[in-house]
Amino acid sequence: MNREPLPPIPVPPALRWREFRVRFLPVLLFMLALGGVAFIWERNVSAPMFVGAVEGRSAHVASPYAAPILRLNVDRFQTVTKGTPLAVLEPTDPRIALSVVQSELDILRAKLDPYLTRQRTATDYEQLRMDWLAQRVDLATARANLQGARDELRRQEALHEQKLVSDDLYELAVTAEAALAAEVSERSNLVQTTEMNLQRLDVTVSSQQTNDFADQFTVTLQAEEQKLKAAAVGAEPITLVAPMDGEVSLIYHQAGENIPEGDPILTITGIEPERIVAYLRQPVPFEPKVGEQVEVRTRTFQRQTSLARINNVGAQFEMITNALAIAHPSGTYDFGLPVEITLPPGLKVRPGEVVDLSVISQN
Repeated sequence: MNREPLPPIPVPPALRWREFRVRFLPVLLFMLALGGVAFIWERNVSAPMFVGAVEGRSAHVASPYAAPILRLNVDRFQTVTKGTPLAVLEPTDPRIALSVVQSELDILRAKLDPYLTRQRTATDYEQLRMDWLAQRVDLATARANLQGARDELRRQEALHEQKLVSDDLYELAVTAEAALAAEVSERSNLVQTTEMNLQRLDVTVSSQQTNDFADQFTVTLQAEEQKLKAAAVGAEPITLVAPMDGEVSLIYHQAGENIPEGDPILTITGIEPERIVAYLRQPVPFEPKVGEQVEVRTRTFQRQTSLARINNVGAQFEMITNALAIAHPSGTYDFGLPVEITLPPGLKVRPGEVVDLSVISQN
């Protein structure tokens, strides 16, 4: 009796999905979750070897004198450029203006010394040139006298051979010719020496430059006289300007306040960062070397990772002065070995931001 195989019993899709959900889906989800955790841990949670702080330039604008602030021209977070007027001060001590004038006069005196030296050099040159001309005149006169003495010697020699003059007269002519020849030789040497000195004496100041300097010096002296008159009446207001481009990050005093000498008025911070500075505390976890490659990872919500290099390593442990410093209850200072790291191009960070660092290769 032939029995045909029975048709397979159809399995409903719901039952198949239930079997997959019970047997395979937990394993698959576990593997995916494990991979995601590993990725997140490696990218965001893994401990760095050390940390650094992004640094930019900053400048403190301080008062050079004890004075009240007449006017403050900027506000906090305002962007300024180099040379922007920041504050106007009114010194209260007239001796301040007098000391400024005295300092400027000292500078003028120092500038005048080279001018006087050039004047003396030019005078010496002209005097030496006049002496040289006089020596040339004397040399020409001596040569003329020598020529006359030689002519006279020839006549005396001819007469002496004919026994028409005595030996004494002949010897007198010979002596006169020899003396004049020696004089011409000495004067020739003197003229040559003076000419060589003239060639070595280089006068670089022309008459036009001298006149221009004299005119400028006269104008400057007149300006200093006006400052002295102003100092006798009262000190002039002083305008403090921005020493660099940046943003006004802190303002310590407001208009109307009296501030002591050297007290900072505001701080300007550069907008663009320049480098990353890290400090390795004791015990030092590794020996940093210039040129080592470093991975820089930001702590923002959207993590950024880039490669940089160690640019400089400090020679000794120093007091930590940036955002990495830890305040101790005992009041002791926090020290570390400074390490300067180049700022990776394209990394979007701000001055003062803390970043995670890891050395990934050694050269």
